[in-house]
Amino acid sequence: MVLFAVGGFGAVRLLLPAALRRYELLWVLPTGACAVGLAMTVLGFAVVPFPVSLALVLAAGLALGVYGVRRRGWPELALGRGAWPAYVAVLVLCVALVPMVAVQQYAAPVGTGSDAHVAAGVGQFLKHSYPTSVNVSQPINQMNPLWASKYPIYYALAGISTISGLATWQVLAVVAAELLALAAVGLFLVARDVFGAPAAVSVAAMGLAALDREALHTVLNPYFNQTWGFFALPFTLVLGWWVVQRGIGRRPSQGTALLLAMFAIVLVFAYPLAAPIPLVPIVVFIWLERRRKVAAGQRTLRVGDLYQGRRSLLWIVPVAALLAVPAAGVIQKAWQGAGVLLPGHALSGSWKGDLNHFIPFDRFLSLPNSPLAIVLVVGVLLLAVRGLAGQPRSLSWGLGGLLAFGLALALYFRQRQYGWYFEFKLLAFIGPLLLLIATIGAAKLRTLGLACVAVLAVSTAGSTVAEVKATGSQLPKTTIQLAGWTKSLPPHASIRLDMWPPSQLWAAYFLSARPVCSQAPLFGTDYPHVPVSRKADYIVASPPTTRPRDAIGGALRVNAGYSLYRENPAVPGVSHCSRRRLDRVYTGLGFSPR
Repeated sequence: MVLFAVGGFGAVRLLLPAALRRYELLWVLPTGACAVGLAMTVLGFAVVPFPVSLALVLAAGLALGVYGVRRRGWPELALGRGAWPAYVAVLVLCVALVPMVAVQQYAAPVGTGSDAHVAAGVGQFLKHSYPTSVNVSQPINQMNPLWASKYPIYYALAGISTISGLATWQVLAVVAAELLALAAVGLFLVARDVFGAPAAVSVAAMGLAALDREALHTVLNPYFNQTWGFFALPFTLVLGWWVVQRGIGRRPSQGTALLLAMFAIVLVFAYPLAAPIPLVPIVVFIWLERRRKVAAGQRTLRVGDLYQGRRSLLWIVPVAALLAVPAAGVIQKAWQGAGVLLPGHALSGSWKGDLNHFIPFDRFLSLPNSPLAIVLVVGVLLLAVRGLAGQPRSLSWGLGGLLAFGLALALYFRQRQYGWYFEFKLLAFIGPLLLLIATIGAAKLRTLGLACVAVLAVSTAGSTVAEVKATGSQLPKTTIQLAGWTKSLPPHASIRLDMWPPSQLWAAYFLSARPVCSQAPLFGTDYPHVPVSRKADYIVASPPTTRPRDAIGGALRVNAGYSLYRENPAVPGVSHCSRRRLDRVYTGLGFSPR
């Protein structure tokens, strides 16, 4: 929060349009998250060492804050106005932390998402390495080329880890929970500043939408990239609507356009496949508002209005050049995704993700899985239609069209083999927006509307409890203790992993200070795996009661999850253990799995 506050205060003071300043303080942390991630990415590609980069970002944030106060004064506190949305955001944060704080009771990722070990590893890697380099001294040796667009979110994670003094794997779950809380703030602003809903209705809508079961599932498991995309979405919609609605008839502020670009870039870089979600309504906003202005004989917004002289190029060109690698990653991911979406292309392999079935549709709206589910789903859809009714035509068609298109696309994925992953990703974004608009629609029905909101609240509370209970731990303390085991081994001693291949991900992470290998690595995924080798100096086995065939002597170390043995020196062959991690990309470049 300190990092985001320092990074966002000055930018909000200078860039946020006057029409949105009644909730100015709510914009500080979200803007700081985007500004810090993007600034550190630019500095990282400019070969600025990470500690210097972090210090520069903090110093620049403080300087920009001082300049903003001197130029515009202090922001209006308006504590009464922003207290309720801030309070609900804190509640959302606390709910998202329950599995870690109350159940697991120590700082580490929860859930089943194996992306967590790569996310933590990339954050650690960026602290010590150039963005596109290879550094075998780190648990994750390089940025996976498939994630080439995601540097900003991992630079932000690395910065938070450094300031807190905790490891990246310790802060990952907390950062994800904070992002959900900030997404809740953005959803409040969509309801309040886009739909013009009363404050009380907007507060209720933000809570129901942010605690949508699949949105919470995304945070808890954690799908870290998707969480960043979900966080940036509502702010992109608010700023996109404001620029079109308020700026289309006059020359808009370049600062406001810059603020919109920051959120949009973070969204697209973090999760390229989510780019159409804000793009579709914003394009509709522009098209319909332009038609309305032309019919009324008013001036319309032109692209050239955003250009304010050649001096702008002095920073635009170098920044764009330094962001070229993440931008290329976006294009590559979008191109690959678009290719497999067409009929005749397989959604198997990495495109089917870690799911193996379709999630019931009612879960995307926090509704109970019961015989009444279809009735409740139809009811939510009708409430959403009511919420869009009476809004400006461009808003109704823009967001209404997005919801209709998203639901139609979800039905299309239902007909595709292995389409469950794309459907989950799509509806995890669409579902909370649908709940938000449905809550706004219910509020228009007076007494009946209060009953509808109460039903949605009870249903959301029940689904939240169910999701929290279903969330387990993926990083037990016994695995974390492996890092201490390496300290008792000779500096270059190699370790063979005798365990279930998926369990090797975190085990190899904490044993990364020594060369590691396995007779049966985790093949068939995009995760980096250890080399194949029978020969090693030591063996770590799991479960701990299993004595490896090649072990000699008794167990040297034992905990509840693992046991450490010395390997028999008479085992034939040559050791191929290494601190290098291999994946499909390395193989494609000519590296052997050995």
